[in-house]
Amino acid sequence: MARGTLRPRRRRYQRRGAGGARSSPGLKGLAVFGAVVVVVLGAAAFFLWPAVKPAGGGTPGAITIQPTMAGFFPSQIEGRAGEPLTIRLVNKDTQFHTDGGGWHQFAIDELRVDEKIPPETTQEVTFTPGVAGTYQFYCDVCCGGRESPSMQGTLVVRA
Repeated sequence: MARGTLRPRRRRYQRRGAGGARSSPGLKGLAVFGAVVVVVLGAAAFFLWPAVKPAGGGTPGAITIQPTMAGFFPSQIEGRAGEPLTIRLVNKDTQFHTDGGGWHQFAIDELRVDEKIPPETTQEVTFTPGVAGTYQFYCDVCCGGRESPSMQGTLVVRA
């Protein structure tokens, strides 16, 4: 061919799908991308579910407390002297926390309560406060320990 003359373009080979319609490489790529997204989101939901699922079951009437790296929620609870008190401790922290490895503690020295809660678990502790008064509970495992104001709470026991 002489210089400067145009050559006809060759058509790329395209596969024909069912019914003779041409399939587009863009649609196939989009389908693969969609499948990958579904798999990734499914895996993320599977591994994150323990961190977001609600704490169900347990003793009816139990007081739920969530110990976190920022403190206890709620930080003040109430009970009655002479009546059993059940505390449901919901620890949503993971083992990957650098301070305490996700473990927490619920302790009340005067009532001889000392419960350690592993990461991503729910535990219940039941005790009977015998005398009305105000008691401090704390976590001495992480986040500044017992001396940290955020790692303390109050139990008010009424007569």
